Amino acid sequence: MDKLRKEAREALQRDPGNLPTYLPAGFAAAAKNDLHQLWQNVSAHDNSTNLNICESLFTAIEFLTSWDPLLPNDGGPKQLEGNEVEAVSNLFGWASSLALPSSAFAVDYDDNADITDEIKRAQEESRLRSELAIRLILELGKPLPGLRDRSVASSPDVILAVASFTSKQDPWTTEDSLMEAEMHLNVTCQYKPWPIIERVLREKIRPLFSKTKNPAITSEGRKNFHPVPPTRFDGSSLDDSTRPWKNTDIYAATVLSWIISKYNPTDKAELEAHFPLLVPAILAMIDDSSLHFKTKGLNLLIQILKVIQESGSDILVRTNLASVFRDAITPCLLSLPSITPEESSLKILGAAYPALLALFKTAYQTSKNQPSRNKEEGEYTTSLTKILRSNLISSFHHISSSTPASGATSASFPHPRLSAFLLDWICIFVKELGIHTTKYLQEIVPVLYTTLSNPFGTAHLPLLLSSVSTAKAVILNAHPRIWRWRGEMFAGLTACWLHIAAESKEKTNKSTATELAELKRQLQAAVQLLKHVLQHPAVIEGVPDADQLAAKDDMDKELNELVAADAELKGLLFADLTP
Repeated sequence: MDKLRKEAREALQRDPGNLPTYLPAGFAAAAKNDLHQLWQNVSAHDNSTNLNICESLFTAIEFLTSWDPLLPNDGGPKQLEGNEVEAVSNLFGWASSLALPSSAFAVDYDDNADITDEIKRAQEESRLRSELAIRLILELGKPLPGLRDRSVASSPDVILAVASFTSKQDPWTTEDSLMEAEMHLNVTCQYKPWPIIERVLREKIRPLFSKTKNPAITSEGRKNFHPVPPTRFDGSSLDDSTRPWKNTDIYAATVLSWIISKYNPTDKAELEAHFPLLVPAILAMIDDSSLHFKTKGLNLLIQILKVIQESGSDILVRTNLASVFRDAITPCLLSLPSITPEESSLKILGAAYPALLALFKTAYQTSKNQPSRNKEEGEYTTSLTKILRSNLISSFHHISSSTPASGATSASFPHPRLSAFLLDWICIFVKELGIHTTKYLQEIVPVLYTTLSNPFGTAHLPLLLSSVSTAKAVILNAHPRIWRWRGEMFAGLTACWLHIAAESKEKTNKSTATELAELKRQLQAAVQLLKHVLQHPAVIEGVPDADQLAAKDDMDKELNELVAADAELKGLLFADLTP
């Protein structure tokens, strides 16, 4: 065993990132020692330094690689008894504790932290230690056929450790640890994983969030209708010990994501049984001040809402948690410049708006009973409308600026990527609202006009593309009333066309020319759609509106006047889009 240790240390010192697949001394050690002696050697060794720990891990790995799990002459698996059974259990527990990622990775999620060379070194040591520990857990599968009770491979400690390496986005996960973790989980959690998952949630995850109190929910994970208001200054928000999932046990979010990924639409009963265990953790992350953990919490909510909706569960209604989640998400929508940098704003809003939409769909579109269905559709529309008006449109105005120019008001967009993002989500909400969009044209159309008519819009073409897509959605969904706004719509679309024409005359690269050509096609399609709507007035109670008929009769005249003013518009207003 000493010779095996020596070879293991030399390999680690030589190149820890490229360890050999086997060590020659492993065969001799495995032939002369049993699993109990392996554990005695490992546990008695000085493991005070990372190198010593890695040496013990690599020694155990190489021992098991060379260890023969079968009886002589293919007599079946070796039946392990007594000390060897205890040794396997101890090895699993030891490897599991060493596999967990170091708290040194917490600085990666702290925008104000200074990542020193010492921290980087600690992270590198943790990656190597974890990778070896996960490999050892995988190798410990060899003695399992000789055990009467094989549940040691799926104990909460083992599953927690291995599931911590199921996301390649985590800075502590390597390609090898990810592959080996998935291999172990695929074997141990292949059939009926729910007792295992419930134990992990109760014994390992819940204690990490038990000190992060949320007055909005009860201890059973339901809405608290009589919450105790927090004190004026709650010092617990500054106490790191109340948030171990954020500062020390940073793997919690990854384990939760893995657990949620195990639910299928057919696992409705298990999902509902575990839901109260998941809610406090998700809410704690969404309510956290850290951008990273807020986004993690929102993504976890999206993930579980998808399964709830697909399963047809009404768990949100029964627990009254829809409003709790909504109240937790809504403050995230205020993460806007200049307080929040544009990049950070895009990240958190990119999770917050999908989470809200998924929440509304899940909470208000599950009933098949007709009276309840009508009520839920009304609540769904009301919820969408509130977010559209109070957040999307107001946020769009907040991040843009207006300055007088030539007697008119011209908007500028200092954050074009975020403006395009908000327009994309206005488009999504308009499609969800359908005909109800007609009530809010006085708020939506000015947004489209100021964006399309902006003389500097071609500096960021995705913003114009988003605006045109939204314009088409508005025309399609609000067609009975869009005729009242045809002047603003034509003004914005024609102004955008002229700006593109001017830009096309400049020397542009191939990529920009392609984007400009696509934008021109989209503008032509929007005009074609608008013309079609004007040519086919909506009929209300069997009688066409007189003003709509007048708009239909005047359309050709108005368009010809525009072309007479600038011949460049003919390619937009009278384009033939037939294939």
